[in-house]
Amino acid sequence: MNKNINLPKMITGIVLMQLGVLFLSMFTGIENWINTKTLIILIGSMILYPIYIGIIIIINIRKLEKGNLKKRSIGFIKSFLGLSLLNYICNYFKISNSSLLSLISTAFGVSFGIYFMDIAWLKKKEKYSLDYIYKKNNIT
Repeated sequence: MNKNINLPKMITGIVLMQLGVLFLSMFTGIENWINTKTLIILIGSMILYPIYIGIIIIINIRKLEKGNLKKRSIGFIKSFLGLSLLNYICNYFKISNSSLLSLISTAFGVSFGIYFMDIAWLKKKEKYSLDYIYKKNNIT
């Protein structure tokens, strides 16, 4: 078996292709049983995809070095609190029916995505380091 296959990248590609086929068929006006089947498969994929990526991230977090995990966790907590506060302030000045759970879940999702989402697509242990990513992209 080829060890260069990255399952999360492959599943991401399949979901994006399904989305493209569905949008193409919607904009061209094609209405047949294939669109219904594609939509059902896409809905199932959209439900299972975040669960799969979340499990992969949780499994790969174990491979992080302690210092790197600490950096990511502190950054996650800071951005989570900052985004929660920003959402609360914006909703304070605007009359809306947004609940506290809605505000917190949005801040949690964005913060988690910023600090931990890259772990799902990286393969080797040394590539989980933020220092490796910065050196690779020449970011200082």
